[in-house]
Amino acid sequence: MSRPGKAFARTRALGVVLPVHNEEDLLGAALNSLQDTFTLICNWQIDYQLVIVLDSCTDSSAPIVEQWHHRRRTKSNSPEVTVVTSERHNVGFARGLGCATLLDTWNRLDPATIWIATTDADSRVPKEWLKAQVLQHELGVDLWCGRVSVGDWSPRLMGTGEQWQREYGEEADPIHGTSLGCNAELYLASGGFRPIESSEDRDLCRSLQAMGAVIHFDSSVPVVTSARRDARAPLGFAHALCKVEEHLEMTAFG
Repeated sequence: MSRPGKAFARTRALGVVLPVHNEEDLLGAALNSLQDTFTLICNWQIDYQLVIVLDSCTDSSAPIVEQWHHRRRTKSNSPEVTVVTSERHNVGFARGLGCATLLDTWNRLDPATIWIATTDADSRVPKEWLKAQVLQHELGVDLWCGRVSVGDWSPRLMGTGEQWQREYGEEADPIHGTSLGCNAELYLASGGFRPIESSEDRDLCRSLQAMGAVIHFDSSVPVVTSARRDARAPLGFAHALCKVEEHLEMTAFG
């Protein structure tokens, strides 16, 4: 789809991949935040689309996606939306499937002109999230890594938020699949997301770093994510917060 507005030298298409596994409680807010970030760039002269990967969902995630899509499909500032399914219950596979779907849609475009971003269904992206990534891509960035914040610490022990923030503030280069973007040409050259249950984001970034990708770590547009205890990825963000709690308990009891 050709769009009027600002043209870019390096970016012709922009895609977002959203894996979903039983996210009925938080999915609506995640989808609405994506609509907002797409709206901010709707007058740019680029193609854009959202691929939602329903991964082994047994709750009402699929109907929520269908209803959200139906409400927005007639709006001119809404992204093209493709929904695919997987029964693998594997976040690495789901992200990879979403990326492959995007790239298949744009198979006539030079992958060097395509930007792929990923987030998660328990997270809310800020309005300038995609804008920040595209502008860095235009400056020559190949891999963009954003930070996260937590809006609600109530599922966790008192003090977990403060301890996590202290530790997180000392990290120079955090990597989160919920706030990640990369150039499609390098993504393909690296082999893309591997079908692993955890750390598929760090795995991809290590591959891109080894290839000499230009990397930008961005703290300006943090994604608000969940502090839930029910982890979707075995060694993901929820696991990291559990480790923080364990440290607090060990300190408290000597």
